[in-house]
Amino acid sequence: MDAGFMEELKTILGTRVKTKLSLPRVFIGGSYVGGAAEIIQLHEAGELKKYVEGLTPAEFSTCEVCGGNRFVLCEECSGSQKCYSEKSGFRTCTVCNENGLIRCPSCYYPIL
Repeated sequence: MDAGFMEELKTILGTRVKTKLSLPRVFIGGSYVGGAAEIIQLHEAGELKKYVEGLTPAEFSTCEVCGGNRFVLCEECSGSQKCYSEKSGFRTCTVCNENGLIRCPSCYYPIL
């Protein structure tokens, strides 16, 4: 939904910019555990439980605004990524991301 997430993940993992990053990447309790293969391996060895013991289960709820997607169409350009004004014609929207989306104002809380 947002290329910024991929760049953030590459930074966290210390991956070079040109390296293709496969998903999923799993973090438990804020620590990187591995990709799908590593998680399967930990599960089959019975070691995955050690990582999740003592953690509070996440509360699942669905945002009524975005349906749990965490993004909504940009109100400025209606998702087209283009804005029009009589004075300057069409311009690229500076509010939304490359997909014409913005973070949901109802459920997105930036980590400060």
